[in-house]
Amino acid sequence: MNGLECPQCGAVRIVKNGHAHTGKQRYLCRICGHQFTLKPSWHRVSVETVALVDRLLTERISHRGICRVTGVSRSWFRLHLKQLGRSVPHGFDDPMSPAKKA
Repeated sequence: MNGLECPQCGAVRIVKNGHAHTGKQRYLCRICGHQFTLKPSWHRVSVETVALVDRLLTERISHRGICRVTGVSRSWFRLHLKQLGRSVPHGFDDPMSPAKKA
């Protein structure tokens, strides 16, 4: 269809698949099932920005302040905090933690 290629698999069997909430045309790859828009309005957060967010978290700056300074959305920031919480061991139910008092 008009020379479009799937960004996932590179196939050319692309069909229109409705519109996104922004009004942009959505497309569907018939080979792999990947849905996409041609020019998405969002951009990935760079590795440097993620490192800056992590450093600012250690400085005890407010969450909204971190979002304002780094330019990340509050929804992305909440997801990042959730991922950090999953990756850091808390030690509450950890069998390897020091012996509990009786």
